[in-house]
Amino acid sequence: MDQITLNRFTELLAVPSKTYEEDKMVEYVSWVLESIPGVEYYTDDMNNIYATKKQDGFKGHFPMFVAHTDTVHSLVPEIVVKEQILPKPPTFGRTFDDTQYDVLKAYTPEGKPTGIGGDDKCGIFICLEMLRTLSNVKVGLFVSEETGCVGSKKCDVNFLTDVGYVIQYDAPGNHLITETCSGVRLFEGNGKFIKRALPVIENTMGTTMELQAHPYTDVSQLKQKADVSCINISCGYYEMHTPNEFIVLDDVDRAIRTGINLVNEFGYEKQVYRFSLPNDKWDYMSDNTLEDSEYDYDSWENTTFDGLSDDDETFQLSDHEVHIEWGGITIESKHTGECVYMDENEVIELYEILRNNFLIKGVE
Repeated sequence: MDQITLNRFTELLAVPSKTYEEDKMVEYVSWVLESIPGVEYYTDDMNNIYATKKQDGFKGHFPMFVAHTDTVHSLVPEIVVKEQILPKPPTFGRTFDDTQYDVLKAYTPEGKPTGIGGDDKCGIFICLEMLRTLSNVKVGLFVSEETGCVGSKKCDVNFLTDVGYVIQYDAPGNHLITETCSGVRLFEGNGKFIKRALPVIENTMGTTMELQAHPYTDVSQLKQKADVSCINISCGYYEMHTPNEFIVLDDVDRAIRTGINLVNEFGYEKQVYRFSLPNDKWDYMSDNTLEDSEYDYDSWENTTFDGLSDDDETFQLSDHEVHIEWGGITIESKHTGECVYMDENEVIELYEILRNNFLIKGVE
């Protein structure tokens, strides 16, 4: 990464942003967009950002790049971004050797690790670089993804009418592709889109990619609003949702080149994929959402709910803290800070599974 690009990236990483407290990031991104020639943008009532760069006479379908503006990290008065050299830790099924990489990590002025927010500031930065580099492109930056894709659920569907395909950058490491998300298939399994995309991604990222199920991210919402192929790929952050989170610069560079190469591959043609839920939604949820997650549901057998009353908004569930929200709940790990959001229908379905199969003690 050249010094000018690195300076831009470091500047963005120093902007504080937490779910529901994203105003500074939205303000910063808006300022950047105003400085990129040919870009027009607007925000909606949710503070989602929609940006378009278009050449005169363009009549094709836009590639669209997506990220989210929130992080899970608590706000601090100042984020100090430091360059370091670190190895990659084991990340979602991939173990790395002891090679050292140039990385960025965040601290308070007092030297305490604070979490750099690569999830998803890496994605924001890559989207902005796409606007700088490509001639015809759209970008969507959505608020409050970490509590269940709050912003993208309210996406302006009119912005999607001339989109040909959607690429999101919101996965850790350098080796992941999201195939299904929140029970929603993003592209046709073993279809033309992924057969063309996969070699481009692997050749540019320089590694074998692994297709996975993702609990949730914004393309799961966009896929339900548009009949196009969507994909979510790794963008170089590690130790996600922890104070020690860091970003590998080479992975970010490769992710940027991957986006450019995917546009070179697919151009401005529409990559059609129409998806609908099977008639038996229960079987689909069981097969694709619950069993594909990383959570050990066997451990629920001995789970108890501590101190829950009708007025409580938060309670302890084993080693997780549960936040009750309007329309759903967020379960946050006390150890890693990782969050999983479930809407009210998913909560009801999960409760029925637990009640029928695991005999939760203390709950009628």
